[in-house]
Amino acid sequence: MNGGGKIIGKDLIGRESKPVGVRVEADAVRRLAEAAGIPFENQVPPTFFGTFMKGSIEGIDLFQFGTIHGELKFTYFQTVSVGDYIVYTRRIKDVFGRSGRLGKMTFVIVETTGRNYAGEQVFIMSSTIIFSDHRMKCNDQPGKNTGI
Repeated sequence: MNGGGKIIGKDLIGRESKPVGVRVEADAVRRLAEAAGIPFENQVPPTFFGTFMKGSIEGIDLFQFGTIHGELKFTYFQTVSVGDYIVYTRRIKDVFGRSGRLGKMTFVIVETTGRNYAGEQVFIMSSTIIFSDHRMKCNDQPGKNTGI
């Protein structure tokens, strides 16, 4: 289920966000580097785009309270530098269910593709987001959070 009681299903596969453009700014890269405890040397850490990601996909709230971040994979085809302008889109690549210790879970694979001004592919990011029926039931009832 998705926060508002909607079922998350395979019908979401293929849905895409609108393109989002982002200028890679030195201050944002510096803050991420400091938070991660790595030196800032004007190089963009691989996780930069996953950290500052926006871009909603109609029909699903990917950032709702109670979701579990399962996995994050990056493939870079070009180096990203401070000052670059990247346009990315997010797309639902797959949706499947499994049962676990928290009960039924729905896994949503989101693929993000980033391109530069020339339209060249810069990166692909794959993210697994897990929706637990148990967490959704707790979140649908204000003040009822089990802390799991």
